[in-house]
Parts: sequence; structure tokens; C-alpha cells
Amino acid sequence: MTRTSIKRQESASLAAGAVEIELIKLARLPIKDLRDMWKERLGSEPPEIRSREVMARLLAWRVQAEASGGLDLPSERKLREIGDALKRTGIYEPKQRRDLSPGVVVTREWKGRVHRVAVTTGGFEYDGRRFKSLSDVARTITGTRWSGPRFFGLEQKPERPLRRTAS
Repeated sequence: MTRTSIKRQESASLAAGAVEIELIKLARLPIKDLRDMWKERLGSEPPEIRSREVMARLLAWRVQAEASGGLDLPSERKLREIGDALKRTGIYEPKQRRDLSPGVVVTREWKGRVHRVAVTTGGFEYDGRRFKSLSDVARTITGTRWSGPRFFGLEQKPERPLRRTAS
């Protein structure tokens, strides 16, 4: 270990120790002091929260974020997207991920038999054979055309709006 890396480790543990001490202090402060700390640290009016515990948690998150650098850019974007959707409609429907990492095993029971498909870097492996898509695997299993992601439960069929019948 070089002197530089030892110093980095020491400063990181020192910073972690300082954060820990500050978090312990936060846990003991009354809400008035937490509000004052918010104004001092963040330069804005604190949210109108009556719960001391919630205010302490918000400040604790800020202290830790300052020490560790906060959220990464993709997380910030995702949270902004969620917030925008909630402002617009009051509802946020997360999109299901379609990407599968190599090594994942997708399983489906079909007609009394369990079918396991391994995700590889080049596609999928099932029953000792390689396939380019999950749909090809589903077709092999069922003998008919299927959406592979839907067959393996990775994608839900979109809900149809209810039809109104004439009264």
C-alpha cells in the first residue's frame, strides 16, 4: 500500500466518523433546532413537517449525500421522471425491464413440465440448443407463435378497457 492510498483510507474513515457523529447529534435535536439546521445547511426554508423524526431523517439523508456525493445521474433522472408523472396524473406506472443479464434462468411450467431457459451473451439456451430470442424458445415449447417475454411472464398483457353494455 502506498502512502497516498493510506491517506485516502484515513480521510475516508475520518469523514465517515464525522458523518456518524453528525447523525447521532441529529437524532437528539428538537424540531426547532432541526429547522434551524435546515436553513443554515441548505439555505432554504425547511418543509412544513411537524414530525421531528421525519425532519431528522431528511436532514440525515442530506448529510450522508453531501459526504458521499448524493445520487448518481440516472437515479436523479428516474426520480424526476416519477415526480413529473405524479404531478401530471397522480399515477406512476413503472416500466418493466426487458433486458436479462447473462446467467439468469427463466422458468415456465407448461403442460405439466418445467422448462428452464438460460440467458447467454448471444441469446438463450434451452434443452441443449441455442436460440436467438425467447419467442423462438416459446415456439419450440408450445408449437405455436408466442411472445417469448409474455410466455415466460416477463411482460403482462395490456389491460383492455371494460366495455359498457347497453342498459
